[in-house]
Amino acid sequence: MSTESADRVATPTPDPHVVTPEPTNPGSAQGAASDGRAAAKATGAMLASRVVIAALGWTGSVIIARILSPEAWGHYTFVFALLGLMAIFTDLGVGRAVMARLIVDDPDEVARTASAFIALRLLLGLGGYAIALIYVVALGYPGEVIRATAVAGLVVVVATPGHALTVVFQSRHRLLLSAMAESLGQTVQLALTIAAALFAPYLLLFVLAPVVNEVLALVIKAVGISRRDGGLRPSRHVEFARWRPMLLDAAPLAIGFALTVALQKVDMLLLSILDTFDAVGVYGIGYKFSDILDTFVLAAAGPVATLLVAAWPHEPGVFRRRCRGAAAAFGAGGAVAVAAFWPSAPQVIGLLYGERFVVGAFAARMLVLGATFTALIVLGIYLLASAGQARSYPLVAFGGLVLNVVMNVILIPRMSYDGAAIATVATLGSVLVVLWIVIVRTLPIVGLFPLGSVMTLAAVTALACAVGTPAARIIPWPVVSVSTALVVALVALPLVRASARAPGRHAKVHGVTS
Repeated sequence: MSTESADRVATPTPDPHVVTPEPTNPGSAQGAASDGRAAAKATGAMLASRVVIAALGWTGSVIIARILSPEAWGHYTFVFALLGLMAIFTDLGVGRAVMARLIVDDPDEVARTASAFIALRLLLGLGGYAIALIYVVALGYPGEVIRATAVAGLVVVVATPGHALTVVFQSRHRLLLSAMAESLGQTVQLALTIAAALFAPYLLLFVLAPVVNEVLALVIKAVGISRRDGGLRPSRHVEFARWRPMLLDAAPLAIGFALTVALQKVDMLLLSILDTFDAVGVYGIGYKFSDILDTFVLAAAGPVATLLVAAWPHEPGVFRRRCRGAAAAFGAGGAVAVAAFWPSAPQVIGLLYGERFVVGAFAARMLVLGATFTALIVLGIYLLASAGQARSYPLVAFGGLVLNVVMNVILIPRMSYDGAAIATVATLGSVLVVLWIVIVRTLPIVGLFPLGSVMTLAAVTALACAVGTPAARIIPWPVVSVSTALVVALVALPLVRASARAPGRHAKVHGVTS
């Protein structure tokens, strides 16, 4: 039986939550959102952009880490960790109400939804900026940190509506302009970073460069969407009444994302309180590596989310196949990254950032592993949101946040940044398991998570790391890293293909798997 035939096997008794597939007009907005080839091209564009952004951003961080003093680097790391935490207040996620109304065939509805969404995101960005400033002032952080937050915090104000424009483009899988804008912005940021390093190596100038990056990217996206045909141009009139349904529909997802961001970033805030800024700087190096994986995941998750929204609920087989394929691909990407980095982490950190940061190699390894868990968590969140079932996730994320805070408070005084890393990875692993249990029990489709493939990848990756770590002390580390990554990739490729095919029936009938 072919894959397409298996996807559309009828169940003996129609499930009330699984609607019989209806044909999709390829020329419609819904058809554009369901276009797998367009999604693949959009994903490719965003991933290529993320490669450029990651390389340029990494280069900039190496320059800054080597030039600033340990304390000043700790200040820099803390400020951007705090601003990342502001996503609690600024990121609605891709709410089902927003995405669902962006893929309709009424250009006027799309325009009004887009303008309301962009305006709301701008207001949330301003709120996030204010909260970040109030936090550092109220807790009595050093004046250098307060000034850096005041300047760097403008990133939140600009990037928040910029992301809203990306969501609008994403609704039709037209992400090439966004990818180009963000790559160009990162290029300018690196140029400004190099200029500051050569002529005026001050913290405030280093934190100004990302602001210029976001402003440039926003301008390019705004000009592009204002000239874009095809029903994507936002209305000049903002209907504030649309905010209420957006907020109500997105509230569970927004709260869940906010709590997820908090449980990922609260370790940095607690480390700054329970330890020193020098420790924050060492720990921040680990996040430089894990953030690369996070960046790729978020780039790929956008088009995947659009496909899932378009497939639910009319095409449960397609929904299942795309979910399994994405989960296997995300797991494989994370496994390859862990296999490449784990054996040679001390050597890579020493080469790029200097010997004083090598002490944080264990924490960096753990954070890269945690980023693999985060990839599957993000997919699970989008999965629940696309099916309109995100209400259960905030409770899972809240439990994870509480666990993370408790573990950090216990472990940081005893193990510093290593304790923070252990707490964060243990929390992410727990949230991952609980989240997918919730998905299995909530959605009327079976086999959404390719457990066998993921467990096989985990076992192969653990073995590769166990062999590669001592080997990297004897054999040149680039050879070891390439070899371990290649071994895992060769195992992962057929597993991803097999998971995406997912033959067989796909729906639950009266509580029984069919």
